[in-house]
Order: sequence, then structure tokens, then C-alpha cells
Amino acid sequence: MAAEPRHQVGWIARLAIAALLALGAIGVTAAGAQAVPKGFYGVVPQAPLGTADYARMGQGKVGTLRVQLNWAGSDPTATAGDYDFHVFDAVVAGAAANGVAVLPFVYGTPSWVATGIDGYGCGADCGTFAPKSPAALDALSSFIGAAVARYGDNGSFWAQNPALPYKPIAAWQIWNEQNSKSFYAPKPKPKRYAKLLKAADGAVRAEDRSADVVLGGMAELAGSRKAVKGSKYLKKLYRVKGAKKSFDGVAPHPYGAKVSTVVDQIELFRAVMKKAKDKRTDLWITELGWGSAKGGNPLNRGTKGQAKRLKGAFKYFKKHRRKLRIENVDWFTWSDSENRICAWCSTAGLFEAGLAPKPAWRAFTKFTHGS
Repeated sequence: MAAEPRHQVGWIARLAIAALLALGAIGVTAAGAQAVPKGFYGVVPQAPLGTADYARMGQGKVGTLRVQLNWAGSDPTATAGDYDFHVFDAVVAGAAANGVAVLPFVYGTPSWVATGIDGYGCGADCGTFAPKSPAALDALSSFIGAAVARYGDNGSFWAQNPALPYKPIAAWQIWNEQNSKSFYAPKPKPKRYAKLLKAADGAVRAEDRSADVVLGGMAELAGSRKAVKGSKYLKKLYRVKGAKKSFDGVAPHPYGAKVSTVVDQIELFRAVMKKAKDKRTDLWITELGWGSAKGGNPLNRGTKGQAKRLKGAFKYFKKHRRKLRIENVDWFTWSDSENRICAWCSTAGLFEAGLAPKPAWRAFTKFTHGS
């Protein structure tokens, strides 16, 4: 479903603004014209978060926390409705208490779905084996529906926690890097993902029609034998009948050694969307980052290089936010970790271990006006 502009200015407001302008009461500056919504700049953690992390996010005025909603961890058995949301409750509470919006990406197939329903021979390590059969997709749909009913608009979580600031989840990202078999096993197939997406979209809409459904993030991954290039995958997804009706946002993961490479990838995704007659749909940059180590990988740029590239990329996205319909930009990652998700990921954080800030954090907060 192509997204329409969600913040329309009413005719009364337009008349009022016009009158004030006529009286010279409002001066529109270049800085004001480039102001961004509070949730525009976000972060993605790669390790569990604690109280100090959420507090520092609030201090730094982080707008969005993109975090995994682990289906397997929250739905451990085939018993209907036995969802365990206590881990995610803590995430939502910590973020809300510090003024941070949560953007979940639903990911991770339970073993009882992958082996018991779909018959994959994945044993206990089934998270990447996306559901394929109608019964498995029904299980996913039920889980997502329960999550939206809990954390979405007028969700039960907010009724149970009235002391928390009310920050319902307004967007749901479906899977992660489904163009790579590292995250979508056994093989990335747009037709199969379109069925997953349709099931998820239906579950979200049934509980909260105002919420956005965002495609799983797609890295370009040029030259990878494990993946389809992100832009090519998107092109194939658009060719699946009805797929375009199931999402409101496209999510590139534009990794590259230089900011110019990031820009090239964004333009490539936008060209695909334009050709598919979907240019009014928003872009969600749900991962972007560089490591602060030196050498060993093109995305390791040293501490100063990391900060410099953050500044250049954020400046570009801020400047072109309206033209490119960019909803938000999420930095990967929050803090350094020994979890080696990729060759450069361990030093991609804005902080070193113990929340010691890097130059990249100072660059980040210049955009958020935090500290």
C-alpha cells in the first residue's frame, strides 16, 4: 500500500499561517525549513540494553530505537496464545520512559514452526528459516496481531503501565535483509516473502489501521554469493502481483565505504520505486554505519573517519528528507560489542564498552541537539 502524506495541514491552519506571513510575524529560515521530526535519527543495538543505555538515549535525544521483536523468543511453544512478551516489555518501557520511539523488526522463526509445520531440517537453529506454509504464516500473523494489540495504539501494555509516557508503536518492520540467505533461509525468494508480508500486513491492519508496515531492510550487498542485490530484489518484489499493497515503507541498508556510495544506493532504490510507480512511498533507512577500527574491511574507517561519515550521511539525509520522502535514519550500532555479526560490526558503535562516547556520538548529537 503506497503511503500517502500522513501529516496534512488543514485549510484553517493554512489560512492562519498565510495571515501571519502577511503580517510579517513569521520568518522562515533555512534552518527551520530543514527541521526534522523527533523520531528522525535513531539507533540499532546489537547487544542487550540496560537502564544506563536508555537514560543516555534520552539525554542524547535519540528519536527512534530500532530493535528486534524476536518471534522465537516470545512464542516458544505451539500452544495458542502463550506469548511471553516480558523481554520486549522492558525494551518498550525503557525507551518510552526516556522519550524514545520503538521501531520493531519482527524476525526469528520458532523451531516448532520451522520444523513442526514447515518441515525444515534446521534443528534448534531455525530463526532464519522464514515461514512458508499457510499454517506457518497463520502462526506468524497471530503473533504479530498480539504484538500490535499490546504495543500499538490503545494497546494493553499502555493500559497496564499508565505511569509511562504514552508512546505506542506506530510502525512495524517485517523481517530483516530478506534478500540474503544469511537472514532468509534457505534461499531469498521475493514471491515467498510477499506471502509473508501479506500475512503480516493483514495482522497489523486488523489491530491498528493507522500503523505503517515497513519492508525488512535490504542491503545492496553487491558481489555477495549469499544475496540478491537489494535494489534488484525490490524490483522483483514489485513484480509480484499485489505485493505493493502490503507495505507503506521501503527500507534500504545502504552500506558503503564512502558517503557517495551511500547516496548512489539511495538513488538506485528510488529509481526502482519510481519505475514501479511507487515514488510516494517513504524510505526508512533502518541501518547505516561504519566501524571505528582501522583496516581489515572497507567499512572500518577509524574513529575520526567514522564520525566524519556519520556527519556526511546525516547531512545528506536531512537536506533531502522531503525530496526523497525519508521517514527516519537509524545508525548501526548503539555501542561496541563482542558480538561479531559482521567483519566490522564490533566497532560500529557510537560508544565503546562502558558507554564511553566516541567522536561519532558527538557528531550524532549535533543533529539531535542532545548531549
